[in-house]
Amino acid sequence: MDPEHNDSDVLAALRAEVSAWRPRRVPDLVELTDRLAESWQRPVALASALGAAGLAMLLLLSLVVVALATANVGWAGSVKDHLINIP
Repeated sequence: MDPEHNDSDVLAALRAEVSAWRPRRVPDLVELTDRLAESWQRPVALASALGAAGLAMLLLLSLVVVALATANVGWAGSVKDHLINIP
């Protein structure tokens, strides 16, 4: 059975680990940001492109609907007249 550790034991072990750590080389800010930039730019660009394509398709669909609706398909007047005269 392992003995139960108190806070001072844990802090002493943590301080010993941190004080023993001697890095040979520390990365600079440019290296850190370059790696991060590559990791998020591709998914954001893809989502943006898909969103723009979806909005373009929605715009085209709405233009077709408006063009067909204003062509007096089975109505005696325009869309505006039909909406005004709803019983």
